[in-house]
Amino acid sequence: MGKKKTKSKQHLKLKLSKKNNKVKKIIVEPQYSDKHMKSKEGEYFDRKHYNTIINEDCDCYRLENNNYILLLKLRKNVIPDKLCKIGIDNLKKAAMKTHDNRGASAGIIDYNKLDKLPSYANDPSQFTKVDKFRIIGYKSKENGKWVNNSFGNLSQSNIIGYFDKRDRNLGHNAPPCRMTAFTSQQVDKWKKVLPLIRAINGQFKKLVPDKYKIQYKKAHETDFVIKNTAFSTLTINYNWRTALHKDAGDLKEGFGNLVILEEGDYEGGELGFPQYKVAVNVRNGDFLAMDVHEWHCNTKIISKSKDYTRLSLVSYLRENMIKCKDL
Repeated sequence: MGKKKTKSKQHLKLKLSKKNNKVKKIIVEPQYSDKHMKSKEGEYFDRKHYNTIINEDCDCYRLENNNYILLLKLRKNVIPDKLCKIGIDNLKKAAMKTHDNRGASAGIIDYNKLDKLPSYANDPSQFTKVDKFRIIGYKSKENGKWVNNSFGNLSQSNIIGYFDKRDRNLGHNAPPCRMTAFTSQQVDKWKKVLPLIRAINGQFKKLVPDKYKIQYKKAHETDFVIKNTAFSTLTINYNWRTALHKDAGDLKEGFGNLVILEEGDYEGGELGFPQYKVAVNVRNGDFLAMDVHEWHCNTKIISKSKDYTRLSLVSYLRENMIKCKDL
């Protein structure tokens, strides 16, 4: 992993003032420099990398210049089972859809494992590599013509709600902001999951009120907002292990929100912050508020039953949505 940034103790577990004795408080310090972590972007970190795996109600802060800055808050089993089931029933199929535009979170492109790339991109000799996560262009199987689109490794991931980028399938005349296909085309399912999204919003408001207030105000400067929430968008992921990355496109002054919905049995999939050697075991109905602008990724997911579902819901506000005032 390279040299550590400091020679101080890897983890400081300190008692802070707390209103609820059931909530554990920990402080973590960076073990590796930002430069070193950047060099590991797109890679995977196994469970053995982490010194601490949180599996209880916990507030975790990182130490920076003698200041405590919130890294995450975990609350176990706070999303009602009924809403979790509704989420699985209505979002699972949509999350299984593959996309090729997830960048570093989908991992480094490996020319020896082309099965991770879209099936239409079958001729590596035609690729123009942009960086280690993206390739530009491919030769169409249908007509042999060059298609100037960028793509990366496939992932089973989708977006619902609203999005602040044009639909590239509609060309340059497409509006700059839009309702996602799921929200516009599967209206009944969208309406059914709104109570779940509002429950997630409620946890955000309760646990990180300062960030929530900023995000909610910014979200409601546009009509492209999920009503009565601080969110414009949810990314929904199906059984997907993310590689090391930082989130981009969301409101920098806001905060990340993660909920896991499950079927069947599996182990792993912990959400890790490798720079701090701390990971979080987020399971069915748990809520995690997290700083998505810190380096993070998942541990390996191992199936323990014939069929399993690990559906992760990431709720956030797209930063550029404010540029699109009206629907």
